Amino acid sequence: MRLRGRGTRAAPASGVAAGDARRLAPPGRNPFVHELRLSALQKAQVAFMTLTLFPIRLLVAAFMMLLAWPFALVASLGPAEKEPEQPLALWRRVVDLLLKAIMRTMWFAGGFHHVVVKGQRALPTEAAILTLAPHSSYFDAIPVTMTMSSIVMKAESRDIPIWGTLIRYIRPVFVSRSDQDSRRKTVEEIRRRAQSGGKWPQIMIFPEGTCTNRTCLITFKPGAFIPGVPVQPVVLRYPNKLDTITWTWRGPRALEILWLTLCQFHNRVEIEFLPVYSPSEEEKRNPALYASNVRHVMAE
Repeated sequence: MRLRGRGTRAAPASGVAAGDARRLAPPGRNPFVHELRLSALQKAQVAFMTLTLFPIRLLVAAFMMLLAWPFALVASLGPAEKEPEQPLALWRRVVDLLLKAIMRTMWFAGGFHHVVVKGQRALPTEAAILTLAPHSSYFDAIPVTMTMSSIVMKAESRDIPIWGTLIRYIRPVFVSRSDQDSRRKTVEEIRRRAQSGGKWPQIMIFPEGTCTNRTCLITFKPGAFIPGVPVQPVVLRYPNKLDTITWTWRGPRALEILWLTLCQFHNRVEIEFLPVYSPSEEEKRNPALYASNVRHVMAE
């Protein structure tokens, strides 16, 4: 079995070998812990930025979200389960461009002045699912807003004022914690969209399912791989000298991460689109194997 894209390269056809397993295994550092220590100079910078640029950035970001809200509200009217019209109406394409520009301005105001994009995003007909890793922060929403792809997220998010409207616009797949059958319904909905022949927007899935500190890739959950369709792996990197981005179960809190990140003069992010991964017949029958092999490619 081989990878298809701009070039071809060998890919594992069965379970990860022992040597590969050691390379994929978490290092001595706990991937769910992020320790952030600031030097005296960095603390002085944060103090200066808190009094100067931080409030301006926060206000601009809030204004951008408010500006995007009416466009997203109008465009998201109608039943969420209805298949999008093909091709999209002109006014919807205009709204899509406007929202992308507004969201990009919001990230720019937050210090993400330049987003480095490597590789080429596949068409929905080539890969209906984009698998992103490592997942380490709510700033991972940057590629979502740049592409306006759908995502899988908890149903409670749609009730958040303003943000919930923006979420509904990208036609996410909602998971309900109160519905015991929600997992099966989510998988069925992902399969339905993935096998629609490109009629639905691409679905961005973070197969790790939780945030880590990016020291390794933890085990991928099989949800994105159950449909057995080609996926495009996408690697996220934040090559900053001071890591204020990472948000794990033990470490800085969400609001502290937001504050410290907005207090940096410049924040770097890289998004790399890898070649589309087409599963073998064995991987189609075994989603866990499919997930493991894609994880191996992304770890490399």
